[in-house]
Amino acid sequence: MSTLSTTVNRTDSIDLLRGFIMLLMALDHASAMIGRMHFSEFWGVAFRGYPDLGWWLTRFLSHLCAPGFFFLMGMSVFLFAQKRLKSDWSARQIHRYFLKRGGIILLLMFFLEFPAWGISMALRIQDPSIAPSGMHMPGLAGSYFLIPTSVLYGLGACMMIAGFFWRLKSWHLLSITIGSFTLSWWYISHSNPSLAFNPLEHFFLVPGKSPGALVIYPIIPWLGITTFGMFWAQLLQKKSQQIYTLSALTGISFILLFVGLRFLEWGNFSIAENDSWIEFFTLVKYPPSLAFALITCGINLVLFFIFSKLAGQKWLYPIKVFGQTAMFFYIAHLYLYAFIGAAFRSGCDIKVMYLCWFIGLILLYFICQRFLAFKKTKANDSIWRMI
Repeated sequence: MSTLSTTVNRTDSIDLLRGFIMLLMALDHASAMIGRMHFSEFWGVAFRGYPDLGWWLTRFLSHLCAPGFFFLMGMSVFLFAQKRLKSDWSARQIHRYFLKRGGIILLLMFFLEFPAWGISMALRIQDPSIAPSGMHMPGLAGSYFLIPTSVLYGLGACMMIAGFFWRLKSWHLLSITIGSFTLSWWYISHSNPSLAFNPLEHFFLVPGKSPGALVIYPIIPWLGITTFGMFWAQLLQKKSQQIYTLSALTGISFILLFVGLRFLEWGNFSIAENDSWIEFFTLVKYPPSLAFALITCGINLVLFFIFSKLAGQKWLYPIKVFGQTAMFFYIAHLYLYAFIGAAFRSGCDIKVMYLCWFIGLILLYFICQRFLAFKKTKANDSIWRMI
């Protein structure tokens, strides 16, 4: 009985955390598609700041999403592999599964995600009296023949690689995590943001836009968070009774370390003036600076602990549904908010944006619930199971 309870809680806490950060991600995209207000905290370029407290908080909450996605993907890769090993799957089948699933994610990016963003951009009317809130990236030089990418590129590519890492020992995974952040930090510190980069540099290390590529989530910086998730899944398997308390303590430690680094004005790819607390929490996300990774992963670990205590609560079922249909939710919410945004072509007040976001979530719950029921009727290796 105890073992069964642990297994259920383990699965529920992962689904609940994933579902919760899906809600926050939807809020960020409602901000972009309906409120017409979005922000890009890139390394090496001037950041225009947030217009007020409400928009800052909206953006800060969304910072939990990308690290949470990569961390939970790492956990899921390891746990999925262990589960399939206990059935009739071979290691080669598991490798092939993650290559296939990562490839499907990349196809979804090109053929379903980008058209949704295209619809949203086509419906937008930019008010000339308002400074544009689009992305201001490093590497803007030369003429462009672009291969654009999104977060799905980072997730898909990292999944393909992680599909070969699940047999690594814990210290190997931690070494990759530390090495990825070290390499990213060194490379960014020795790069000139005003110059064009080789496309391979963008795809692997440097977010930005140059002839040949537009990359927001390069592989190496985000692979480190993925392998940290795999490491945490190994701990979950070995210390199933202590892992949630350990998550809370580690998360709090990360948050305290973040505060210390910010007071020292180190770890953010840029020096903060620290003359306001909003600036204190203005962090470089592209690529994830050490400060950004510490605060976001720290909060996610604390939330992992909280959801482990709430697992099984009926009122959290909609969040669990979103967590179990994450990729479907991702594609569906982009089209839904893009079309809602047709009513707000010049943007809207933040309160209206929040109301539209909430109404959208209600609609998405019923859509995702139907898709989840359909998905459960399919075989484990079905493409529908990968969406």
